[in-house]
Amino acid sequence: MKKILLSLFVVSLLVGSQGCNKELDLYPADKLPTSEALLDINGVTAAVNGMYEGLRSTDYYGRNYLIIPEIAADNVYLSLSNSNRFLSSWRVSWLVADGDVTGIWNRIYAAILRANNIVNSIPNLQDGTTEEKNTALGQALFVRALGHFDLLRVFSTPYAIGGGATPGVPLMTKFEVGSPKRNTVEEVYTQIIADLISAREILPTDKSEPYKANSYAASALLARVYLYKGENASAITEATRVINAGYEIADADDLTNFYNTPGTSEDIFTVRILSNETAGADNLGRMYLKPGYGDIRVSPDLKNILEAGDARNVFVTTFTGSPTEFQNNKFSGQDGISGLHSAKVLRISEQYLIRAEAYAKSSNYAAALDDVNEIRAHRSLPALTGVADANVLAAVLKEKRIEFMFEGHRYFDLLRNKLNVVRTTCNSALQLNTPKCTIEATSPTAIFPIPQREMDVNLNIEQNEGYKK
Repeated sequence: MKKILLSLFVVSLLVGSQGCNKELDLYPADKLPTSEALLDINGVTAAVNGMYEGLRSTDYYGRNYLIIPEIAADNVYLSLSNSNRFLSSWRVSWLVADGDVTGIWNRIYAAILRANNIVNSIPNLQDGTTEEKNTALGQALFVRALGHFDLLRVFSTPYAIGGGATPGVPLMTKFEVGSPKRNTVEEVYTQIIADLISAREILPTDKSEPYKANSYAASALLARVYLYKGENASAITEATRVINAGYEIADADDLTNFYNTPGTSEDIFTVRILSNETAGADNLGRMYLKPGYGDIRVSPDLKNILEAGDARNVFVTTFTGSPTEFQNNKFSGQDGISGLHSAKVLRISEQYLIRAEAYAKSSNYAAALDDVNEIRAHRSLPALTGVADANVLAAVLKEKRIEFMFEGHRYFDLLRNKLNVVRTTCNSALQLNTPKCTIEATSPTAIFPIPQREMDVNLNIEQNEGYKK
């Protein structure tokens, strides 16, 4: 397994900055960059819990990693009246010193650091059963793969555009101090896939606790990774395995409270945020709704493609206090706490739509429509019929846009399919002004810059094209 060095500055951020985040202080032993705290299976178990805590940060699945890809795309817009959050993401004008960009970089690498601590400690354990050690190892490999994949999505050129040869991110499999170069996108994908295949083979298939990765979660993430990489046959294989595992698509009648209910029969892997971990005014849903900041409004571009009778219309209604605008109701609250949300990172509906997209790209158009229609049947919509072969992929992507609106997929789905972001209602009187009404999929600045603070201390790391060195 490849060993790459982490810059001194990033290490200081990953470890030192955790003191300001209460979520990351729950398992202080897990902060250690060595395996000193992981001498037995009890220490490893505590470290696994701490590893999942790292995913809950507001810079990651607690909020920003769900919001930023939405606000950069065409599902939502930033209101003219706003609290100065996410301005650079709405304008797609990220700076090298952007706090949101730096926060995502730091928090994801913090999660990878925790996963690596577990991976590299398990071979030295003198206690614990093989099953216990495999379960911990598989979960750590899953989180390490998820972190590297999520970094690639925002900091690197999509595989379909760069062919895997463009700069990816530093691939971290071991803690060491140094100044790593960026691996290629291909190299990072290779490691991600290897980690997930290993995790799939050693994790249990028990589906009773979706807050920890199981074998099907590894397959579900593999299906997504293969789709992004353009390996459609493999994406179909992994998605089919998960579809056959017995997860259930949420019914139309259950949608109203679906996103406020963690751990449903549709959930494959959910980052659960407990009521005592609420960020209060900074909860995800409060960015969308009043009372709350209500900065982010639903674009007419999205509202106009929702069909009459679609059960998902419940998520897009008239904005509170502004009858000409629309609001996102998906994240109204959990456990009686306004705006609290446990991110459903992987769910069974996505597996159907991953398989549908892969089928469409493999010219199996009938199978693609069958999978789309399985989703539509659970959303009170009639089956699509008579769709010309040339239009099937567009139908799949439209269904995915609606099913996963506000969940952080839209921007990546457009870029990886080499489709421009086109905001047709851009710069109305209600929106914060932006020069970016169209974002070209091939634009070098459609992805994040490498954070300036990393550039300052790591002379070996390469900045993304289009940003100042």
